[in-house]
Amino acid sequence: MFTQKTILKKTLQVGSSTLLSRFFGIIREALLIRYLGATGLSDAFITAFKIPNLLRKIFAEGALSATFTPTAVEIIKHNSQQTISGLMSLSFLFFEGMVLIFCAFIMYYAGPILRFIAPGFSDEQILSAIPMLHILMPFILFISSSALLGGALHAIGHFFTQAIAPVILNIIFIAGLVLSIFFNLPVTYLCWFILASGLIHFIVHFIMYIKFHFSFGRITRKDFTLFATIMNKFLLCLPSVSMMEIAHFIDTSYASLLPAGSLSLISYANRFIGIPLGVFAAAFSTILLPHFSRINTYSPKRLHFYLLESAKLIFWVTIPSALLMAFFSQEIFITIFVSKKFTLVQAYEAGNILMVFTIGLFFFSLNKILLNMFYSMHAAWVTAVVSLLATGLNIILNELLIKQFQTIGLATATTIAGIVQTILFLAILHKKYKFRLYIGRFSQFIACYTAQLVLFGTLFIVSYYCLAKGIQSIPSHYALFFINSIGLWFWVGPLALIFLFFIWYTRNLFKVKLYFLP
Repeated sequence: MFTQKTILKKTLQVGSSTLLSRFFGIIREALLIRYLGATGLSDAFITAFKIPNLLRKIFAEGALSATFTPTAVEIIKHNSQQTISGLMSLSFLFFEGMVLIFCAFIMYYAGPILRFIAPGFSDEQILSAIPMLHILMPFILFISSSALLGGALHAIGHFFTQAIAPVILNIIFIAGLVLSIFFNLPVTYLCWFILASGLIHFIVHFIMYIKFHFSFGRITRKDFTLFATIMNKFLLCLPSVSMMEIAHFIDTSYASLLPAGSLSLISYANRFIGIPLGVFAAAFSTILLPHFSRINTYSPKRLHFYLLESAKLIFWVTIPSALLMAFFSQEIFITIFVSKKFTLVQAYEAGNILMVFTIGLFFFSLNKILLNMFYSMHAAWVTAVVSLLATGLNIILNELLIKQFQTIGLATATTIAGIVQTILFLAILHKKYKFRLYIGRFSQFIACYTAQLVLFGTLFIVSYYCLAKGIQSIPSHYALFFINSIGLWFWVGPLALIFLFFIWYTRNLFKVKLYFLP
C-alpha cells in the first residue's frame, strides 16, 4: 500500500542510497579527471562508454522499466508473485537475446559506429576508443538483466536493491581508477573493472530476486498474451527514450567538432547536475511510477492532484540545489579537480557549463515525473512525439549556438529543449487529457517560497562573504587552503546545510505547504 508517508519514506530510502552513490561518483570523477583529464583520450573513453549507456537507458532504466513495472504491478495485484514467473522467463529470453544481438553488432562494427557518432574525432581517438567499446559493450547485458529483476522487485514495493546497486558500481569503478593511476595502466584495464562491476550488479539483483520468492517458470500461452501487452507498451515507449538518447548523441557529435576535451567538460558538468537529478528526481519518479499505475486504474482524476504536489516538491528541492550549484559552479571544479591534466581555464569553462545546466534543473526533474505519468496512463505515444520535437529544437539550437558559444552553446541548447519539453507535456495533459493544472495554487506556492529563499539566501551570501573575509586575514597558506582548495568545503558545506535546514524548518512560517511533507 502506497501512502503519503510511504512514498516519502521510500523516496528518502532510494534517495539516500543514490546520494551515497553520487558521493562516490564525485570521488570517481575526481580520480577520472586526474587519470585522463579533459583530453582527446578522455573524450574517446566517454564516447565509448556512452554507447552501452544508450542501451542501458532503453533496456534498463528507460522503456523496459517503464513498461514492465506497471504490468507486473497489475498481475501481482490480481494474482500472486508466482504468476509472473513464466512472464519473467519469456522476457529474459526476448530482451536479453535482443541485447546480445545489439552487443555483437556494435562490437563488430565498432569503428564505423564511433566515426558516425563522433565525426570530429581524429583517427587516433577512434583507434583508442575501439578496444574500450569492445570491452564495455557486454556491460549492458548485465545491467539490463538487473533491470528486469528490479522491475519485479519494484512491483512489490522493494526499491532498496536497485538504489544501492549503483554504489557497488562506483566502488568498483573507483578501485579500478586507483589501480590504473597507481600502476599507470592503460584505459582498457579500467574498462575491465567497469565490466566486472556490471556482473556484480546483476548478481546482487539475482540474489534479492530469489530472496523475495520470485522464480523463473514454464512459459504458458497466457504469458505470451501478457508479453504482447508489454511489447506494445515497450514499442510505444521506445521512440521517446530513443529520441532523448539520440539527442545526447547529437550533442556528442557536435561536441566532437570542438577542441579536444570539450566533450569531457560537458560530461563532467552534467555529472553534477545528475546529483540532485538522481538523488531526488529519479528516486521520486521511480517510487511514483507503480503508484501512478495503481491510481490510474481506480481514480484517474487523482493524478491531477499528484501532478501539482509532485511539481511543488520538486521545485522545493531543486531550486535551492540549483542556486547553490550556480553560486559555487566554478569553485567546484577549481577546488576539487584542477591538476596537471585539468587546467584552471578548463575548470572555469566547466563551471560556466554547469551554471547553464542549473537553469534547467527543475524542468529536467519535472520531466521525469511527467514521463512516468504518461506511461502510467498508457500514453507513451505522447512522450515519443514531444521528445521528437524537443530533439529537433535541440539540433536547431546546436547549429545556431555552437559556432559563437561552443560548449556553453550546446549546454544552452540542451537546457532550452528541456524547458520546451516540459511546456509541451503540460499543454497536452491540459488540452487532451483535461488535466487541471492548478496554476493559481502553484503560483501562490512559488510566491511564498520565493520570499523564504530571498530572506535566507541573502543571509547565506552575507555569511559566506563575512566568513571568507575573516579567513583571508589568517596566515596566507591556511587562507589559500580554505579559499582556493578542498578546504573551502570544510566550512561552505556546513553553511549550506544550515541554509537548507532553515528552508525546511521555517517552511510553515512562510506558508509553504507540501502534501508530501506534512
